[in-house]
Amino acid sequence: MAVIGTVGWVFIITIALYFLVIFGIGVYGYLTTKDEDDFLVANREIGPAVGAATLSATQMSAGTFVGTLGVHYLTGVSFVYIWVGLWLGWMVSLVFVAPQMRRFGKITVPDFIAVRFGDDGAGGDRMRAFSATLIVVAYTVYISAQYTGAGLIFQSIFGVSNTVGMAIMVAIIIAYTAFGGMRASALTDFVQIIIMTVGAIIAIPILLGNIGGVIELELMLTSINPALLGWANTPLQVGTIALAFGFGMLGAPYEIVRIYSMRDEQTVRYAIGTTLIFQILIGAGVAVVGMSMRVLYPQLTTPDLASVIMSIDVLGPILGALVIGAILSAMLSTVDSIMIVSAGAIAHDIYAELLNPEASEKRKLWANRLAVIAVGIIPFFLALYGEVLGGLVQFIVLLQAAIIGATFSMPLLLGLHWDRINTPGTFIGMLIGFITVLVWHFSVDGGVVTGVLAQIDPVVPGVLMCLIGMIGGSYLTSKPTKEALAPFFDVQ
Repeated sequence: MAVIGTVGWVFIITIALYFLVIFGIGVYGYLTTKDEDDFLVANREIGPAVGAATLSATQMSAGTFVGTLGVHYLTGVSFVYIWVGLWLGWMVSLVFVAPQMRRFGKITVPDFIAVRFGDDGAGGDRMRAFSATLIVVAYTVYISAQYTGAGLIFQSIFGVSNTVGMAIMVAIIIAYTAFGGMRASALTDFVQIIIMTVGAIIAIPILLGNIGGVIELELMLTSINPALLGWANTPLQVGTIALAFGFGMLGAPYEIVRIYSMRDEQTVRYAIGTTLIFQILIGAGVAVVGMSMRVLYPQLTTPDLASVIMSIDVLGPILGALVIGAILSAMLSTVDSIMIVSAGAIAHDIYAELLNPEASEKRKLWANRLAVIAVGIIPFFLALYGEVLGGLVQFIVLLQAAIIGATFSMPLLLGLHWDRINTPGTFIGMLIGFITVLVWHFSVDGGVVTGVLAQIDPVVPGVLMCLIGMIGGSYLTSKPTKEALAPFFDVQ
């Protein structure tokens, strides 16, 4: 286990300087945030360069730099195909979801749900509360995965317990997100995606140099286990995991709120196109790094440690600190985004829209800040029992992606483009999609579902049941009202 004496003070000082920059951006965000619009969508001032960076940094989290890298360490090359599903999700969003949501121009995803599916007998309030609750539940799971990865990093670097490491992460992320809001989050994302990309790129030649090149890497992986260059994960497993990420991205509220914050639809299209370039570079880099670490350190106690051990033992103090900064950047950029979305679900959608519509801008701003603190602390306790959610960081992230994919991808996609989809059908679909994901996950985990079916990610039955519920429920009940359709369709 590496501790301060091992990594050296150059390493520690580099990390400390990184966090000073992050806190400085947080202070800037606090000084320039005046109201709820500022806090949640940066007054819709995000331009194309920062927009591309914030989409990229938000997408790539502990699930990428700790989890995905660890899965490549464990299973080899086959896991790389999950990126195809993710990129397809982005492409569908580019054409059918993101520009339309920016044109709609509200603040949160429940804002859309409340308007499009407002025929609930309460002016959309019930659907707003329901969707906001689903977001908080799913993202509580997601944040716990980031904390789990952070605990491993701080434990490895400083020699503290995993619990203390997670507590440090909680304190850091709450400190700048609660006060800086979306503007600070987007600007830190810009810094963080540069560090992530550079960190992933510089690690590859150093690792391959230690191994002896690409051919030697292939030979050594084959000698360890030939499946590492084949299908250690079955095509069915990888394919359905790819679907989980694709559907999860298509309806991801933490990306939609980024889209709301951009200047216009053209900015959104540019940002999505550019983020795909970043993701291709980092996805390839993470795969090579994970497999290289399997050759250099074949006996790690957990695959999730591969990225940390590489930074400390292989890259040296400056480069190692840069890569650790990249990993921490990935976690911070994702967690701050999710905290803002979850806080918005509580403070904007439930408090300001449902409980206290007359609240002043100052009161709403502080409600969001307090909500960030709450949604930051609760996942800490969930992370203490990470085995219940899937154990490895990547599998906790997958559960969250399945929940979001099964509950939000179809309501956004069909709600924007099919005028027959109505409120009762959407409520039924979202509910049974959510329940199906949880039942499938715990059935596989408990050994109830076995064999080939156990290889299918919960998102597949979840999305199918959501789709059946939405279509069946919509055609068994009355058509949507013109008021619900007017913002999105030409109604006579």
